[in-house]
Amino acid sequence: MASSNYQRGVEVLRAIGSYATEPPPGHERWPALPPDQADDLGRKLTEFCFGDTWGREGSHLDLKTRRLLTIAALVAMGRERQLRGHVNGALGQGIAPEEITEAIVHLIAYCGFPAGLTAIEIANEVFKQRGVAGAAGTT
Repeated sequence: MASSNYQRGVEVLRAIGSYATEPPPGHERWPALPPDQADDLGRKLTEFCFGDTWGREGSHLDLKTRRLLTIAALVAMGRERQLRGHVNGALGQGIAPEEITEAIVHLIAYCGFPAGLTAIEIANEVFKQRGVAGAAGTT
């Protein structure tokens, strides 16, 4: 039986447009990992990250703000693979390319040009892959 945090995580993932139903088992998402380990990581990700953190009861942050904060943290930490996924997720969630770009440009003052420029490049790659116009001329 799934925990209440897992169920709330599934609801959050649906609300942000990540999955229409349940997230796929971890062994399908990370086939290079041992299946038991991948499935455990997938459960923990859904329960903790999306159920407990993104789905925090009584929070004053909406899901759009949470997504932009996540993008900011990933830019600051240089987590390019996860940044790609969250920029893609932001677009699917209805966040405009211009908002994503502006958030990244804002971060340059705090994270530095190397992190900001890399993030802008990644965002524009995702925009191109998704066939959406980026925010040309804002950098």
